[in-house]
Amino acid sequence: MPELADKETVCRLYFYFREDVYESGKKKEAKSKGRRCILCCLRMLCQSLSDVGNRSISRSEGDRRSGNMYWLWKVCKGLSCNGNFNTGGDKMKKRWYDYLWIVSLLYLILGFFQILFAWLGLLCFFIPLIIAVVKGNKGYCNRYCGRGQLFEMIGGRFGLSRRKDVPGWMKSKGFRYGFLIFFFVMFFQMLWNTYLVFSGAESLRQVVTLLWIWKLPWNWAYHGVNVSPWAAQFAFGFYSVMLTSTVLGFVTMLLFKPRSWCVYCPMGTMTQLICKGKMRIEKDG
Repeated sequence: MPELADKETVCRLYFYFREDVYESGKKKEAKSKGRRCILCCLRMLCQSLSDVGNRSISRSEGDRRSGNMYWLWKVCKGLSCNGNFNTGGDKMKKRWYDYLWIVSLLYLILGFFQILFAWLGLLCFFIPLIIAVVKGNKGYCNRYCGRGQLFEMIGGRFGLSRRKDVPGWMKSKGFRYGFLIFFFVMFFQMLWNTYLVFSGAESLRQVVTLLWIWKLPWNWAYHGVNVSPWAAQFAFGFYSVMLTSTVLGFVTMLLFKPRSWCVYCPMGTMTQLICKGKMRIEKDG
């Protein structure tokens, strides 16, 4: 995740909302919705200041007592009344979008048995772009990304992540933009293969390409239903893209933070560029 804020920014945020928590020197109970909003913002800022996906903020972190993570823990403790950083004092109620990791997992399972379900993955492409264009933010990445939730659950809750810092080169613009360009090249190659089947120049190839190198036979997932061969070819290619990105995200989850994939995710990079462009247009206008 690119660095979004520093200690001064969080400090300003804290004092901006201070009147909602304190009044006439006496602590008062903030509204539940407002308190959750404040703490969620601080949690995101905390992740940008230090470790991607690291929520373990406590007094027992040794050298971090003087670092940004411990400082933010103290701020959140003051806001939440009892030091519960994630919830703001009361256990936050789960919402429907907190379970979107099930959708991501179900997508991979359905595509394994029936490749045509891969078409549903287009929603993961268009929805983030629409939100970025219309609202000018990365709401999909921050709230609705089921894949990020899945990595966070496997790496965080089940402890499969090493929780190491993401290397600096992986956060750099050169790597992120380079990976985005590489992703587009592979995506358009997939579209070209679909066109070749559509034009009749080539026949349907029932294979899934993993990591753009290994071609895995996947003939059990296509049952000869009444669809055009090009539609099935697109499904095989798109499932290859989704499976490859999942494997990459899983590997980086094991090596680094649970949601390290978010650092160089092509969709995240694209939506970030769209948001920056939209803000620049609005500013100039």
